[in-house]
Parts: sequence; structure tokens; C-alpha cells
Amino acid sequence: MGGMADSAKKIFKKGDVLIREGDQGDSAYVIESGSVEILIQRDGALIQIGTRGPGSIIGEMAMIDDKPRTATIRATEDCLVMEISRADFARRVDSADPILKMVMRVIMTRYRDMISRSQFMPLPSHALTSAESAENSDEFHKLAVNALKINYELKAALSKNELMLYYQPIISLKDMKIAGFEALMRWKHPEKGLISPGVFIPVAEESGLIVELSRWALGVSCDAAKSLHQAADRKLLGNHPLFISVNFSVKDFSSGNFFDQVKSTLTSKGTEPAHIHLEITESLLMEAPAPAKEALERCRHFGTSVSIDDFGTGYSSLSYLHYFPIDTLKIDQSFIRSMSKDLSSKVLVKSIIGLAHNMNIKVIAEGIETEQEASILTELDCEECQGFWFARPMPLDDALTFVKNWVPPKIA
Repeated sequence: MGGMADSAKKIFKKGDVLIREGDQGDSAYVIESGSVEILIQRDGALIQIGTRGPGSIIGEMAMIDDKPRTATIRATEDCLVMEISRADFARRVDSADPILKMVMRVIMTRYRDMISRSQFMPLPSHALTSAESAENSDEFHKLAVNALKINYELKAALSKNELMLYYQPIISLKDMKIAGFEALMRWKHPEKGLISPGVFIPVAEESGLIVELSRWALGVSCDAAKSLHQAADRKLLGNHPLFISVNFSVKDFSSGNFFDQVKSTLTSKGTEPAHIHLEITESLLMEAPAPAKEALERCRHFGTSVSIDDFGTGYSSLSYLHYFPIDTLKIDQSFIRSMSKDLSSKVLVKSIIGLAHNMNIKVIAEGIETEQEASILTELDCEECQGFWFARPMPLDDALTFVKNWVPPKIA
């Protein structure tokens, strides 16, 4: 067998055996490049019963039990594969919906039974090849393999410094001063260029890798906050401390030590709690209300503010505004974009702002792209905004220039 290509991938040369019939197995492989043949023992001879190429999963039965391998898999050309450990698979299954978990177990157990029985009856050489063809043409299979590839490449990206944060300014509408920034994750893939967070963040959340990414983002944001404070022209800043808003997901609260992680990071970085805002979504509050409330209350007592992102697109239960310690509501850009054309959207935005103010909660409007939108929000007494009309998300070096030289736009 060849050496490791990275922490998640292996290289097998032509003729190498990836899996040997009868051996114990604790991992499966996704073929990225190259091809393999599937062989079984019959009357002391190895008989080829199929082949597989890029995008195929092999050895998946090892994910459900400790039984021996049911076939030998041999490389027919040099292969690059991703390895999936049983432990990683088990963790994902355990976190799945109970019904989905049960269905997965049943399907995989029946599949193993089918393979086992095939060893004791005549089997046409094309049987598994045909099944493989149907499987590989299935859209769900392709999506699953793609998600696995993204997840393993994302793991490597974190260690290879391929991830970075971009910073989008948040502006006070009252005086057009810089209030803070939202930290937005970007992935600069060495071959594919910048990959949208809409592609890799859902995969990271599903796999649990989002927890590691969030901790990384918090640490980087602490360093950035210090640099921005040192570089800023004070005349361009508002009366409150310049902050960086960092996004967190429901997975970040599942371990039960969220507050300890936040406090430890800020303390080790020497960052003032007021310089970091914790940004979470409505769905997080509904999925894990008790641990979220406890953790956020401790964070708020420590001195960090709490923002609710994309308000209005999730559960939108007004009860949680009383239940949770919330400092800021961020109105989703979908309402802002229709506000100038649809009176009902404007009325809704006005109602959200009025409700928030009655509860001593500040409002930030997202997705401002025109002067008209900024003007309407000023009229509605919205405190802060962010969007392309003010500035696009930018690397730290550009953000450092921004806090020195920004020229506020005029609102008629």
C-alpha cells in the first residue's frame, strides 16, 4: 500500500489490495480516482464479479459490524481514496433521526445478507456491475459522496490554512460611524478557488466539524479585533466599542462547555468581551433551548453581546425574545429587499423594529444594497445596517484600511 496523501486520503498502486476477503475491517473507502475490481473466492480461485471507479464507495459493510470482509478489492490502476472510519460513521449515525438510523441499519444489514448469500450460489459476472451502475446513477448517492469529499477536504483545509475570515462592516445609521464587523468564513481551495460557505457550512454542521471551525473563527476574530482597534481612526467609530460578530451553530452548544470555550479563548487572547458578539440563528434556540439559554446567559454576564441572525426566516416565535438573553435582532435581507416595493414588507420591518425597541433590543438590518433602503431604515429608526451599499465583505488587510479611511455615503 502507498503512503498517505493527507490525513483523510490514501494512495494505492496498481495491483495493491485495498480490502482482503476474510479480513476484519474497520473502514470504508470512497474512490476519488482510479479503478478497482471486486473479487470473491470460488473453488480456490479468485473470480471477478465487478469493477468500480471514481465516486464509488467500497467496504461499506465494515461500518455496521465486525464481520469479515465479504470480497477482495484490488486496484486495477493507481487509486486515490478517502478513508471513512467506523468510529466516524457511528458518530454520524448516532446523531441521526431515530427512524433514519433504523432504516440505515436495516438496509445495510440486508445488503450484507445479499452479498453473503451470493457467495454460495451461481452469480453472473455482470450482477454487481449492474447494481453498481444503478447506484452510481442515483442522485442521492452522488450527493452523499460529494458531501463526504467536502467534509474530508474541509478537515484538511483547516490544518493547511486554506480557511480565512472576511469582515463585513456594520454601520450606525444615526451618525454613519463604524459600529463593528461580521466575520464571514471563506474557503480558498487550492484548485477550485473560493468556495461559498453555502456549500461547506451545511456539510460542516452535519458532520460536527462546525464546532472546530467555530473555535478557529473565534480565535482569529479575537486577533482581528485587536488589530482593528489599533488601526482605527477614532473619528470613524461610534460611541460603543468596535466589535466583531462571530457566527455559531446548534452543534457548538451540544458539548455543554460552550461558555468555557468562549471565556478561555477571549482570556488567552487578551480580548475584551465587549469586542466580540455571539451571532446565532433562531433554529438554534428552538433545537436546544435549555443549554443555549444557560450558555448565553453566562456569556452575556461575562460581557459578550448576543445577536439573533436572519430574524423572521425561522421559527419567529416571539416567546423566545423574553426567554433568551438577546441584545440584537438582525432582520433578514429578504425583508429588506422587498421593503421598497412591497408595503406589507415595510410594515413588517417597522413592526419588528418597534417590538425590539420596546424590549430594549437593538436592530441591525442585513443586505442593504441601495440608498433608498438605507433611507427607509433611517426613517424607521433602525440603529445599524450592513450590506453591499456600505461595503462588501473583505479580507483583514482591507478592513484595516477601511477603519482608517472610510468615507461615509450620503443619504438624501
